[in-house]
Amino acid sequence: MVPGSREEAVMDETTGPLPRRIGMVVLALGSLMVGAMLTVVIPVLPNIAKEIAGGEGGSVALPTQMLIAMPMLGIVLGGLLSTVLFARFSARTVFLGGLVLFGAVGSIGFFASMPVLIASRLVMGMIAACLGAASTALVGERVPEAKRPRMLGFTMAGSSVGGIIAMLISGRVADIFGWRACFLIFPCLAALMLLIAATCSVPSPHRERVAGGRAGGNWSRIMLLWPIFLFVIAVNLTAFTTNSQASFVLAGEGITSSSGRAQIMSVNQLMIVLSAIAFPFVRGWIGARFMPALILLVMGSGLVMLGTTHGTLGAAVSLALLGVGNGMLFPFQGTLLLQRASAEVRGQAAGLMVSSQFLADAINPILLGPVILALGLKSSIALVGIVALCGCACAVLVGIRYLGGLDAAPDQKLSHG
Repeated sequence: MVPGSREEAVMDETTGPLPRRIGMVVLALGSLMVGAMLTVVIPVLPNIAKEIAGGEGGSVALPTQMLIAMPMLGIVLGGLLSTVLFARFSARTVFLGGLVLFGAVGSIGFFASMPVLIASRLVMGMIAACLGAASTALVGERVPEAKRPRMLGFTMAGSSVGGIIAMLISGRVADIFGWRACFLIFPCLAALMLLIAATCSVPSPHRERVAGGRAGGNWSRIMLLWPIFLFVIAVNLTAFTTNSQASFVLAGEGITSSSGRAQIMSVNQLMIVLSAIAFPFVRGWIGARFMPALILLVMGSGLVMLGTTHGTLGAAVSLALLGVGNGMLFPFQGTLLLQRASAEVRGQAAGLMVSSQFLADAINPILLGPVILALGLKSSIALVGIVALCGCACAVLVGIRYLGGLDAAPDQKLSHG
């Protein structure tokens, strides 16, 4: 097999007994843990801040913000760590072990002091990154290529819905038992997934080591995937503008209540779910080679509209468009990676993709900050949208010239472009 080219799944876990199919769904839900790691804590941040401040006054901004920032840093580091783990262990072993650690470390918030809690959030991010990468590798290992877009689309949608449900449960638990009880959601969720995954799936098939040394051969294969990592960084720099700036835009439009902003931004989340479900059908209609152009077109249009229109309706429509783009982006980049990564490096490549994605998310507000100071918030967002639309035009040309065989020629490597 040509390194970086397509390879069929070793097994098909989407057919056969119902327990095996349920097990495959759980194995593919690593992104749920990434989302839940954040959404469980977000609703209780004001409660934590109030306790730190002793109920009134006090400087609480840094500790509470660190509870969100540390997991993001952990995800970037965890993606790099996973390249070491996947060189030594199967994707299923990494996934099951990650669930055990996710539950154990997540529960620390129930009793730990604030410095220990902040440190545990860094470790949680690293574990979640390994779980997300393992899920992508397991889809490549156990789902035939023709079924992967559907699996990745539906698991993306399921993870989004699960994250929202986790956030609602967290808020209710905090109201009844206090904010520390919310951290018990992590071991409960991890235990449930571990029980199903361990009993309803079979071990990963054994693979022979690469002749001449596994590490060197693996890294040479991974380096052939550089266009995918570059694409992930570039497009996620655009995509994260929604998360980092949308609430400020809505506040500027006169929507001063948090609940009001949340209701409008929920349109974005809803469209992410619907778009992820529709992804395999859209991809089948437009073709894989033009998906980057479509994603950039939708995102660019949404950002330009968000930066130029006024009023609640315009903002809601803009966020809906951006949700459509995000919903297609995440399953597409996973599908693209699985098409091009050889079986020996799927896990390592998936880990680097996770790091690339969240590195872009972290860089976005840093790069955008000076531009906002110079041009203003809405003009800066519109500028990012224009850049995305220019990227769309480039993606069309690349799709026509270089990726003509992406839908049909198994041996053509993306790195030719």
